[in-house]
Amino acid sequence: MTKTQTLFLCTCDNSQKIDAKAIGKALDLDTSPKIYEQLCRSQIEALNSTAAAGQQATICCTQEIPVLLEAWAEASGDDTAPHFVNIRENAGWSEDGPKSSAKMAALIGEAQVNVSGSTNVTLHSDGRTLILGNDDTAIEAAKRLAQHLDVTVLLTRADEILPPAIGNVPVLLGKITTASGYLGKFAVNVDGLRTLDPSSRGSAQFGSVAKGPTCLDADILIDLRGTPALFPAPEKRDGYLYAEPGNPAAVERALFDALNLLGEFEKPHYVLHTATQCAHSRNSIVACTRCLDACPTSAIQPAGDHVTIDPYICAGCGECSAVCPTGANSYQYPSVKGVMARARALLSTFQKGGGSAPVLLITNPTDGVETIAMMARYGRGLPARVLPFTLNTITSVGLDTLLSLIAYGASRIVLLANPAQASELSVLHQQIEYANAILHALGYGKDRITVLEEADPSMVENILWSLPKDPATPANYFTCAGEKRETLSQALIHLHAAAPTPQDRVSLPVGAPFGEVIVDGHACTLCLACTSACPTGALKSNPERPELRFREAACVQCGLCLKTCPEKAITLSPSIDFTGKARNLTTLKSEQPFECIRCGKPFGTKASIERMAEKLKNHSMFSGPGGMDRLRMCEDCRVFAMADARPDPFTSGTRPITRTTDDYLREREAATSKNDPEKLN
Repeated sequence: MTKTQTLFLCTCDNSQKIDAKAIGKALDLDTSPKIYEQLCRSQIEALNSTAAAGQQATICCTQEIPVLLEAWAEASGDDTAPHFVNIRENAGWSEDGPKSSAKMAALIGEAQVNVSGSTNVTLHSDGRTLILGNDDTAIEAAKRLAQHLDVTVLLTRADEILPPAIGNVPVLLGKITTASGYLGKFAVNVDGLRTLDPSSRGSAQFGSVAKGPTCLDADILIDLRGTPALFPAPEKRDGYLYAEPGNPAAVERALFDALNLLGEFEKPHYVLHTATQCAHSRNSIVACTRCLDACPTSAIQPAGDHVTIDPYICAGCGECSAVCPTGANSYQYPSVKGVMARARALLSTFQKGGGSAPVLLITNPTDGVETIAMMARYGRGLPARVLPFTLNTITSVGLDTLLSLIAYGASRIVLLANPAQASELSVLHQQIEYANAILHALGYGKDRITVLEEADPSMVENILWSLPKDPATPANYFTCAGEKRETLSQALIHLHAAAPTPQDRVSLPVGAPFGEVIVDGHACTLCLACTSACPTGALKSNPERPELRFREAACVQCGLCLKTCPEKAITLSPSIDFTGKARNLTTLKSEQPFECIRCGKPFGTKASIERMAEKLKNHSMFSGPGGMDRLRMCEDCRVFAMADARPDPFTSGTRPITRTTDDYLREREAATSKNDPEKLN
């Protein structure tokens, strides 16, 4: 926080205690900030002078943001807005409230960090709505929406369906084969499409079947079939509203939501993909599928050597970014760089204010924030050393973020998840397993990072208040470079330097993005196919001699080398080397070059040539004299050897003289003069 910014502290009608002097000291303010009691009501004019002067400000209240923003706008006359931070529920309303000055200062310091947001993509909907159903529920729903949206009904069966009295909604019948798209751009392919016969008297009757498959386009899809959803993670697909037809409340909710999907909408471009860093595939050999396996919405699809991420389908869970070993998938809402800038301000200010052994409570902005508010209003609130840290989604947290937060001085990290998210937490649990394995091996203790799957505020409160006070890591507030591997490297170097029991090498669970490549020297022929497949340049050749070299720090254990090796000579060993050797090139196998037996030119390795000779020794092409010797010659000498061979393999005998019409005519004339009957014929 800079000294030119004004800080507005409010006790909220004396419902919390605030130590302005301690907060000002922790924030390096020249003077202690003034404390108000009713900033949003009787003292709201205090904002006028700061707003009118165009100064930056931080207001420590979030409940009355609409009122405070309106007053600020009236006084400033422009679009500038102050920062807002909640110190009441997060710190003041707690049994530890009087001891929470360091925490309040930390929350204020974090709020002052300007983090750039992601870019946006635009979705446009004209309200063309396709309702899918199997019974009258779909038709009744269409009648209710017809006055507001352009509605079509597609039935997948028509048993005893009453035809509508007024045909203001098209009713179709057919079998859905495939569906794709998102809000404003859905496409449903239908076989056997038939239209409602207007002469239907009793139950609905349908006309003749359309020829071939038909594609129905729509901006909004309402699925009332009661069968499995058309898309994975249907609740995450923008514009797709799924409801059980037997659940009236769910149907009502779907219809209500559909009415709000008309117009133009901005959506964050959650994840950026850098194709050149992707380790998905090389030469049609697929190795890394981590993000493909993790994506709940199928927004990620293979595209040759890399993958593509559809920003219109992506729901922003961030699992692809967390699990990506190279950093090819980078989360942007916000970026890891922005997250770490906030964490650095939070933890450093807490330490400067006298706080110790901070516990970082990572939450999402909905369930997590509401749980903390309930604890503050009806329970003991948060302990003074538990610092809430809100992210768009906790599933975007990867190994780089977790280890960096510990390196920044967090004694423990707790990620608060709603039990309803349980099926979405596998990637997060995996990242925590890797992080805890490293921390435990270095002597920081077991399970310093945990996921708390609990929705009951009282249970969350009890667990947080009973946490052990672990010793904090000596903080190193390094600046996050933005690149995933660089951030991980910085965090690991610090954690090893400050480790209670430093180790030279730490073994990791299978799938971890660090480790060795082990080569079987007897099987390897130094064909070097692995070097061309390696996406990170961890495996390299030596231009001076037949040699396979390896830089462990660059290896992400993607497995492309293992799958590419024709001799199956490679195995992976997940681990981390802390000695510094991992950053240097080491030789995995080296041989003297094999020299041509005819001219002495080096053209291969001894192992590869002998392996080839062994495999071809009984081949008919090399069974004759000198045949095996040719295998030990360079490409030029093989040709010379074959030309010198007797019989010459290029010899084809005497070529016949081409005969012309004149030759035949001369022979006929000669035969006529000699009365040779054979020549005449």
